[in-house]
Amino acid sequence: MSANNGIVISSRARLARNYAGFRFPERMSDEDGAKVLQKTEDALRGSGEKFGTVRISDMSELQAETLKELHMISDDLINGNKNAAVIVGKSNEICIMVNEEDHLREQCILKGNRLSQAYEKISAIDDMIATAAEIAFDKKLGYLTACPTNVGTGLRASALMFLPGLSMTDSLSKCVSAASRFDMAVRGEYGEGSRSEGYLFQISNQKTLGVSEEEIISSVASTVEQIEQSEIVARKALLESNEVMMRDGIMRAYGILTNAYRLPYKEFEEKYALVKLGIYYGFIECGDNAAFENMLDKYRPANMMTHAGKIMNDGERDIYRAANAAAELKNLTAAV
Repeated sequence: MSANNGIVISSRARLARNYAGFRFPERMSDEDGAKVLQKTEDALRGSGEKFGTVRISDMSELQAETLKELHMISDDLINGNKNAAVIVGKSNEICIMVNEEDHLREQCILKGNRLSQAYEKISAIDDMIATAAEIAFDKKLGYLTACPTNVGTGLRASALMFLPGLSMTDSLSKCVSAASRFDMAVRGEYGEGSRSEGYLFQISNQKTLGVSEEEIISSVASTVEQIEQSEIVARKALLESNEVMMRDGIMRAYGILTNAYRLPYKEFEEKYALVKLGIYYGFIECGDNAAFENMLDKYRPANMMTHAGKIMNDGERDIYRAANAAAELKNLTAAV
């Protein structure tokens, strides 16, 4: 079995913040919205990282959907006020949504299991902003936010996990129940209200009040580690229960991905998940795990059109995805 289990796809630390003396975005004037954006841009000028600002009003529909697919912006920001914008670092690891539900949604997303590092990076940015401008803070309650569920630390720490073993062995519900007892939530890839596709789940803290940032990071990291170990056990049980059926299902998925003429994204995601599991089991060899991991985002509808440099309808996307994913997969992998 592959040493690279690919279970923790990415880690994210997100901070909700508001400037003192301003109404929340839903009730603020256009003038104040512009001031909030300007304050944030001014605060970031002294950082070592180069940031760029894009107003939602200046984005094309494709650009907005591309960033949404990558978890960099939300529907609330897209449908937000006149001065809604996103400020993005050069590496795309750090981005700040401005004038969403709160004045600021500062986040850092890192590939792999690196939650502490993600928090350290965004905390440094948060300190810089707090030094430049007064943040709404109450000595008893902590950081004041538009939604009461974020009051306190304002911190949401999460990990995106690939959990086919727990899903296929019907063990995921036990993990969800166990996580909820420790104030953790297990949701679909895009958070609350989203469905889980391709065995992708987001694990995050629910409690932000009455705990410290360090306690939140530690609790989420511990939960992620426990779920990761449970997933490894489930994958072993899955293979031992019927290796022939598992290998057959995986190789059929590989055959479709490398030979299909048209490939809707949902089907691509399902078959990709099985091929990824096949790489873990050693049924398929992969020469570049990082490039393989990037395929999932690369062939999402908006991202794919952005890479291709052209707008396509559903049918054209399905044909384009099938041809290009097949060529890339053949180049990266080989059946054993």
